[in-house]
Amino acid sequence: MNLLFTLNENYLEPFFTALRSIFHSNDKEKMTIYLMHQNIPQTRIIEVEQFVTGNGHAFFPVDCKNLFSEEAVVNRYYSIEMYYRLLAPFVLPIEIDRILYLDPDIINLRSFSTFYKQDFEGKLFVATTHDYATKWIQPINNIRLGTLSSEDYFNTGVILMNLTLIRSTRNLEEIITAIKNNKNRLVLPDQDIFNHLYWNEVKEAEWRIYNLDARFYSQLKRVFPRKFSIEWVEEKVVFIHYCGKHKPWIERESYRYELGSYYHYFEDILKQENELNLMIEDNE
Repeated sequence: MNLLFTLNENYLEPFFTALRSIFHSNDKEKMTIYLMHQNIPQTRIIEVEQFVTGNGHAFFPVDCKNLFSEEAVVNRYYSIEMYYRLLAPFVLPIEIDRILYLDPDIINLRSFSTFYKQDFEGKLFVATTHDYATKWIQPINNIRLGTLSSEDYFNTGVILMNLTLIRSTRNLEEIITAIKNNKNRLVLPDQDIFNHLYWNEVKEAEWRIYNLDARFYSQLKRVFPRKFSIEWVEEKVVFIHYCGKHKPWIERESYRYELGSYYHYFEDILKQENELNLMIEDNE
């Protein structure tokens, strides 16, 4: 299975933790990890490569330093790397027919093989909405993004890409143009561009299973206590997404949302493995 991540050096810590959860939850699968980045030091890239290949998978870094010819829109805590997922179909090797993009602030609890291998049903992408958070501003988004017939606003944290169909029907230039022409209207920049360009070319997946926002799990549990519980999470959920400015690797024990425990679980596993490797190196 092909996986794509786009990030800068600041997100390497959660990236390693996300990878640990993926390798743990898909132990019968072989992965090829693509990392689109700019300016991550080569020493850190080597660390990622050693971790990925040491777990039996393949790793391909893609230097995107000169990818943009136009100035991209970056605001708040967003970085230029957020756009790379949109350009990926035109940058990655042509022989790849599909790839799963994941944000690095995601934890994987169960195998996603079935999700990865699903039929696109003629669509360019498979993604989820977070409709609980966007329904009330959908009319505003439709006007702002020129998508008057759209009923959804898709989250770009989990995107399965139909690379073959994307390459044959779309092009890189339209993305660059959309970023340039809409720069004064962008709020969530990469998500806005994704929805602006592709709103009617996305097959929708269930967000509660494949892109569960840690912030809103508590609300689900409170409103529907018989359905949503930790037992339900461990039986059903594939990806937990730590959206927003509060992050479990920054706030640690003070992280306010219950599902932070899953991030810390895999973070602890990673720390124990690193300590063991250091002990082995010291004894050699």
